[in-house]
Amino acid sequence: MNEDQVIALIKKYNEGGLSQEERAKLESWYITQALNSKAEIDEERQEEIIELLRTELPLKYHRNSGRLWLRIAAAASVVLCVGTAYYFYQRIQPEPLVLHAQSTISPGGNKAYLTLVDGQKIALTNAKNGTVAIQPGVKITKAADGELIYNISDHDERHKGINNYNTIETPVGGQYQIVLPDGTKIWLNAASSLKFPSTFARLVSRKVELRGEAYFEVAKNKQQPFIVKTTEQDVEVLGTHFNINTYKDEQVVKTTLLEGSIKIHNDLESKILKPGEQSILSHRRFALKTVDVEEAIAWKKGYFYFYNENIESIMRKISRWYNVEVRYQGEITEEGFYGTISRTKNINQVLDVLEKTKGVHFRIEGRRITVMK
Repeated sequence: MNEDQVIALIKKYNEGGLSQEERAKLESWYITQALNSKAEIDEERQEEIIELLRTELPLKYHRNSGRLWLRIAAAASVVLCVGTAYYFYQRIQPEPLVLHAQSTISPGGNKAYLTLVDGQKIALTNAKNGTVAIQPGVKITKAADGELIYNISDHDERHKGINNYNTIETPVGGQYQIVLPDGTKIWLNAASSLKFPSTFARLVSRKVELRGEAYFEVAKNKQQPFIVKTTEQDVEVLGTHFNINTYKDEQVVKTTLLEGSIKIHNDLESKILKPGEQSILSHRRFALKTVDVEEAIAWKKGYFYFYNENIESIMRKISRWYNVEVRYQGEITEEGFYGTISRTKNINQVLDVLEKTKGVHFRIEGRRITVMK
């Protein structure tokens, strides 16, 4: 949204005339403000917006079907005062709850293993920058930023088209970025794997196999469609940006399109996605809906994004990123959580933020997290 639209929505809220869709847009803008300290709003406009927030939009809460929601908060002033990179909706008058042991569990990082066609397994975390391996027709290098890059050896024509499949795997608590031989960039989330040919030369299609979650920026090539195979579906593209979440412990498979066009299909049906749409595959059937794509790719940008998300779903994300075991004790809150938290925080800081909702408590014992109401 631009500056005028933001101010118009704030004034409309003050008059009690916001629709649910407009309210969601305004709340989404607050989250963006909290995450982006360099928002493109001039100083005069910032002062006008902050003043409106302070005078017209004090913290307001109301119950809806037994749930306590924070609808509007002065996020800009919160960010300025706290100086933090995360913003989270929380209940009124939060009290600090320290119910876990004084142990620190650090966040995940760039960790991955590369398995070559001959079975050799390379720990990329420990590998030095530069050439990691040489295979027929391709050289594999690790860049200074940790990115894994496949470079075709043009002079080695006799090996082109040989399907030497490699696999890159991220452990729990790991993530990694890879550039395939065609220039396609892929970001792997924690506990994920990607199987792919070391070169796409002379192949009819660029076919890869995904387990877990990954974000793709596919290099355009009309002569070679790019196909992502998962257990439940295939995604076919020519060149586009999209995210696939296909974790086995999730109830559905989510495919979110940011730009371009993709076709998803299984043995029952197929769908075409447009930018801003998400496919949800459940019981072998696809359902499409328009979504905020930032939610789908938040992990790639370094933060958790929760929008009406239950605690069990949140804890699955935390478990994968911090490499912890999660258990539940007694009745668990059914309330939906809203907000964003940096993935660079240690687990204590993340759980403290969640605890301040007063809807959930935690106990840490080693690498085991017990969730309580």
